[in-house]
Amino acid sequence: MTGPSAVTRTPEVSIILPTWNRLPLLRKAVDSVLAQTHRDFELVVVDEDSTDGTRDYIEAIADSRVRRIRCEHRGDLTSARSEGLRHVRGEWVAFLDSDDLWLPEKLALQLHRLAAHHCCRWSYTGYSIIDADEKPLPEKSNLLRRPVSGHILESMLKFDVAASIVTILVQRSLIEEIGGFDDSIPIRSDFDCMLRLAARSEVCALPENLALVREHAGRTTAQLHPLDLYVDGERVFRKAAAAATDRRIRALCQRQRAVQLAEQARVQSREGSHRAAFSTLGRALHTGFFNRALWRVAAGCAARAAGWKQRRVEWSLR
Repeated sequence: MTGPSAVTRTPEVSIILPTWNRLPLLRKAVDSVLAQTHRDFELVVVDEDSTDGTRDYIEAIADSRVRRIRCEHRGDLTSARSEGLRHVRGEWVAFLDSDDLWLPEKLALQLHRLAAHHCCRWSYTGYSIIDADEKPLPEKSNLLRRPVSGHILESMLKFDVAASIVTILVQRSLIEEIGGFDDSIPIRSDFDCMLRLAARSEVCALPENLALVREHAGRTTAQLHPLDLYVDGERVFRKAAAAATDRRIRALCQRQRAVQLAEQARVQSREGSHRAAFSTLGRALHTGFFNRALWRVAAGCAARAAGWKQRRVEWSLR
């Protein structure tokens, strides 16, 4: 292992940490990386043109393992992570968001377990949820599914596995094989990426909670419109269905795609976009899966549309 001042040309682990105007939280995230008991790493901070002193902070860190990469701010983590991947040099790649934290043994434990499971080319761990002040939120953490090793593609498609991008450690060669992150999926690209990892390799899962995921008002997903999440979710499952070679997996992807479309329609209907809602439901129908749950969504959309039309008539008669 190397010390803080002696970076090898090819560090064992490359860590990608995107950030934009989060200096107080970024400091804590960086500290959690520098506190890792495994020392042979590089930390690539992808700074999306922050204006809060992030550049000066990173450049002042007296540790040659830390370097800053600048990129334009595009409002999503996907492009920043993709930019980071173009600059990494390590055999393994890990990801951390600027509002989350790692426990000190995170990298060391993953590398140790992976060394004993040569068939696994990636790993993920358990994690806990904390609030803005880093207080534990056990009522939310306890609801998370425990990590599962092996072939987990089907479990991921069913949401029976709760893997977080900030817990994974993946061979750089594997993430290059799958093409990295898909920039056409700006919100759920992490889930899309992990589905493709799971389709290509078994995973070594660690049950220990080795990361802390912070829930706060400034979190990227907290600021998103629900419709955007379902739109991106539909893209993920449509892509997974197209890539699936197993008929059963393809059918599962199509079923999940239909669910995402139904949720899109529900949001559109509640916002008064009734024509768009029925168009989206039509797309769900064309997936081949329109079960009772989707019929209930359709009935709700129809009821809201009918009520809206009735009110419109009443208003016109006043």
